[in-house]
Amino acid sequence: MNVISYSLVARAIWTACALTALTTLNCHAQTSFATPGTPTAKVMRLATLEWPPYNGQLLPQDGLSTRVATVVAKSAGYRLMSASSDWATTVERGEKDPNYEGYFPVYFNTKREQACHLSQSIGTSLLGVATLRGAPITWNTISDLEPYKLGVVEGYVNGEAFDNAIKEKRQAVEAGASDAQNVKKLREGKIRGIVIDKNVLNYTLSRLGGADQVVFNPRPIAQLTLHVCFKRSPAGLEMRDAFDAALKKLDPAQLEAEYFRTFPLIR
Repeated sequence: MNVISYSLVARAIWTACALTALTTLNCHAQTSFATPGTPTAKVMRLATLEWPPYNGQLLPQDGLSTRVATVVAKSAGYRLMSASSDWATTVERGEKDPNYEGYFPVYFNTKREQACHLSQSIGTSLLGVATLRGAPITWNTISDLEPYKLGVVEGYVNGEAFDNAIKEKRQAVEAGASDAQNVKKLREGKIRGIVIDKNVLNYTLSRLGGADQVVFNPRPIAQLTLHVCFKRSPAGLEMRDAFDAALKKLDPAQLEAEYFRTFPLIR
């Protein structure tokens, strides 16, 4: 069995294990093949979501964040295996399902820091407000956005200042299931603006159309770092520390530049 077919078979088997809720032991047993002449890497099983261009099963190398996490995991002596779902299920799996060691990518915030052993940053995300080109929103401070009802994704972090405005009921929002759903509502004129990552917006518009209709406000709401959330357990801490030690020897920004240079149509 060559390296490529081994990787595909191992991934398919583990994904089937996760989806059918088999025990961790069974999943390990079925994915513990050894490639001839190479040592067997430990498995790092992470839940993730469809969030292109950062993550996606149909993207080259499963997306930018998956590419970075895979390189770091390999340097730490692990083989990364991931399974995608919606965001709520991803969090549930990553924090509670014994078939997973964690989930990614996540934004840093204090609540998540208490729930996870967070890795060091594996990338950054520029969050801003997208509107229709013919109906821009001009703003200088977060409070300037309060007159407008804005679309967000259920469960996503939107930066401390904006999330505090939501929590304090100063900012009206409409929660959607995904960024793609929010972009669709924006294009149809059903919502005044949406909070979204710039790369996610560009990718979504390149697939759904509407790049000539929608603009991303140059003033960011927040620039957030992306991380891996490892379970808050001794095993999770050990894996996080190994991941971070490997990450220190690598440059996520360089890996990002290489990814978009290799796959320019993804951006």
